[in-house]
Amino acid sequence: MAKKKASGRTSDLEERLRAVEDRLEIIQLMMSHPPAIDGRALGYWANALTEDSTIDRGPPDPEKHSGDWQGEYGKKQIMQEVGGPELQAAREKGLAHMTTVPYITTKGNEATAINYTHVLGFESGSFRIRRVVANRWDLRRQAGRWKIRRRTFRLMDGKPEAREILRKGVEPK
Repeated sequence: MAKKKASGRTSDLEERLRAVEDRLEIIQLMMSHPPAIDGRALGYWANALTEDSTIDRGPPDPEKHSGDWQGEYGKKQIMQEVGGPELQAAREKGLAHMTTVPYITTKGNEATAINYTHVLGFESGSFRIRRVVANRWDLRRQAGRWKIRRRTFRLMDGKPEAREILRKGVEPK
């Protein structure tokens, strides 16, 4: 948090600097998601998730690149998915996650970020986009660090759920 002046107030510049630092830390957290998934960085996930963290992926992945995961589940299951044999087999065939820079809103120790993730697969000597999802990341600052509290994503398959994630994330509150 920004330091208070002797008068007990933080300066406008300190508040603005804190907002920039928060956004940079959140961007770092989110942009590390693809290498952490593709590199099977279990330590990253143990530290990046809150203890009550959940993921809500909605209907199952039609290609099941990480197994038969669907709906909402918690940190233990997230760790099982990231370290699981289905996702490892997909990595060994050639799998790459790519994410876009997020749109971020913050309020105190809570933040929301909206972006896309693209999953690419290596086939016949080249990569092709396997899926594109809309993400909503709910983040919480704990012990001075931003962590992932919840991630909700939906396949950009023409159904309204994915567009709704995007619309709600950017409309003024």
